Amino acid sequence: MAAKYQVYKDIAGKFRFRLRAENNKIVAVSEAYEQHAGCLNGVKSVQKNCNVNIEDLTVEGKRIPNPKYQVFTDTASKYRFHLIASNGEIIAKSESYEAKDGCMNGIRAVQASCNADIEDLAVTKKPATVEPEMEAVAPAVAAPVVAMPMAASVGTAETMLELYNLPARAAKGEIVSFQGKLVRRDTGAGIPDAQVYINERDRSFFNDELLAHAHTVDDGSFSVDWKARGLDWWDDTGEIYAHFRGNENARPAKTNIRKIIIK
Repeated sequence: MAAKYQVYKDIAGKFRFRLRAENNKIVAVSEAYEQHAGCLNGVKSVQKNCNVNIEDLTVEGKRIPNPKYQVFTDTASKYRFHLIASNGEIIAKSESYEAKDGCMNGIRAVQASCNADIEDLAVTKKPATVEPEMEAVAPAVAAPVVAMPMAASVGTAETMLELYNLPARAAKGEIVSFQGKLVRRDTGAGIPDAQVYINERDRSFFNDELLAHAHTVDDGSFSVDWKARGLDWWDDTGEIYAHFRGNENARPAKTNIRKIIIK
């Protein structure tokens, strides 16, 4: 597939964009915008500045003026980059990478997408979702349980659900991107327009908490951002899984539990 910018409206009603590279991987995302026009201007700013110089904060060296890519390590010692406009505003940011080479490849993917098309999901498709900012749950208080209605009918196609690229660690307040794919087990074909829920397994009250939800796109993939916060009052580890509840064409599917440390 060709690289593209996707503009969408998050669950809090704000506008955001993300850049999907040719391999369908999300390599850069934006901050939230109040207005649709502001979000589109953000895309244009990334396109305008896509070939600026790179400043590597992980090594000693001369610092350069804006606009620039800025490579750094986060609190979990993972590599990330920001694309900074001439006014000092961060107009795009990356996911975390285990190695610097991966981070540099992410920058190269942005540089190769200067003229990528814009897919406006805010007006042409069902909105993607981003979890709104949420305060940490106070100790000794059970997290609220969000009801998730069952599908009215469930089809016969067996499905497989994947959840990948979940970081092992995240800092409170950091944006975590839940990415995955829902496919038919028999053919491997993606299942589009399906609702996928991201849950955290509650180990004390047996009421799993809904963290975020998203619709799959044409190839069955999905991506939704969540602002990391404390999940369990007794430790700093969350147990995350994705769940598809089934629809009229496909049967339910659930991923294995993935652990994430949030400090």
